Amino acid sequence: MNKLLGFFTTAVIIVTALFLKLPAGAKFYGYGAIRELMKTHAVIGTWGMDKISSEHFYIRFLPDKRAEAELVLAVAEQFYGPVRADFGYSTRGKIPIILYSSKEELNKSFGWEAKESAMGVYWAGTIRVLSPAVWAGGVEPERIKEKFISSGPMAHELTHLMVDYLTGGNYPRWFTEGVAQYEDYKLTGFVIGDQAGLPGQQHYSIEELEADFDSLPEQAQAYKDSFAAVDYIAQKYGEDALRELIDELGRGHSLSQAMENVLNVDMWQFGYNCHNWQVSFAK
Repeated sequence: MNKLLGFFTTAVIIVTALFLKLPAGAKFYGYGAIRELMKTHAVIGTWGMDKISSEHFYIRFLPDKRAEAELVLAVAEQFYGPVRADFGYSTRGKIPIILYSSKEELNKSFGWEAKESAMGVYWAGTIRVLSPAVWAGGVEPERIKEKFISSGPMAHELTHLMVDYLTGGNYPRWFTEGVAQYEDYKLTGFVIGDQAGLPGQQHYSIEELEADFDSLPEQAQAYKDSFAAVDYIAQKYGEDALRELIDELGRGHSLSQAMENVLNVDMWQFGYNCHNWQVSFAK
């Protein structure tokens, strides 16, 4: 199995490197194949772990985490119907979930630094989840399920998956993070802190979010501003406009072009309007 995984890893690296050299149009049409290849690679890496399935998901886990795996699977199914209804997309085949026993194991699977503290991550068709008992900390065992439903990552990561498949991977990072937070808030009421912003921190502009979301120094603020931008779209234009933007991205248009087609404003005007809305909302 190690030899097979090693061979597959090499193949993924080579194919991905070739994919990155393709023109933008070819990347758009080839993204689905690359995503499925990377999903298969992730699943092969869990060979030997236990597995249980439900109607729309299956989960890989270590033997001593069966109870937590059952919890994650049940909550995933609980959110699948509402998220599918909101986005109008039904997945083909069962969605793989990988359960990690520690923050270090989850981070290692992505090559992240130990300081990263994600509860869940969507990547290339696969949802990876940190053990609920670990991130829940000192929460009483009987309240872990309640906590996992109300503030866990399943609605958020499932939304990422829906957006990824509907758009063929054609979206800016800030937009998919904003949509995932918006859906999470809609279904659970969960928000990342005070959405009015961090004390003393100016809001990031749409241009800043668009340029390099993951490198912005105040990541909490970047997430809050991405949520605010998507919330603004839903409040100003309606949730149908959000779905239409995603459809436009799925046709290969840039987000700027999608905004012109759906919202009748360009990216600059959208950013200006959104900023004014955020300022007035914070008062």
